[in-house]
Amino acid sequence: MPNAAHLHLILNHFPIIGTAIVVFVLGYGVVVNNDSIKRLGMFLIVFIGLITFPVFLTGNKAEGFVKGNEGVAEEYIEDHEEFADISFKAMEIVSIISLAGIIIFRKGKTVPVWFGITLLILLIAVNVMMIYTGHLGGRISHLELMNKH
Repeated sequence: MPNAAHLHLILNHFPIIGTAIVVFVLGYGVVVNNDSIKRLGMFLIVFIGLITFPVFLTGNKAEGFVKGNEGVAEEYIEDHEEFADISFKAMEIVSIISLAGIIIFRKGKTVPVWFGITLLILLIAVNVMMIYTGHLGGRISHLELMNKH
């Protein structure tokens, strides 16, 4: 059975890669103005939002496993933790907006282009935040990411 640190490392790629994939799915749906594809993107956003919960929840427990270990740059843990909190909240806000869209624009109702574009812009911002959160997390134990030559 994996410990919290292992679980965190396994799961933390989903919000990063998942939001990037959904940017393309939702973006395509917006560009071709296809409600089915926009709805798929909206469902995927909610799914990624749900996956983000265990990633976030295992973070604090993972910290306990890595502190004091050789090769761990503890000075980066706090930065990662603080930005992860912001990124998590942003992901959940976008997920709630997406879920609201799923409910409001049920089958038979058109998903307005403005809603798809708004969601896409928010999702791109969240994806950038998730990438940066991952970068900060990587600096904790990946010495090659530290700008030391």
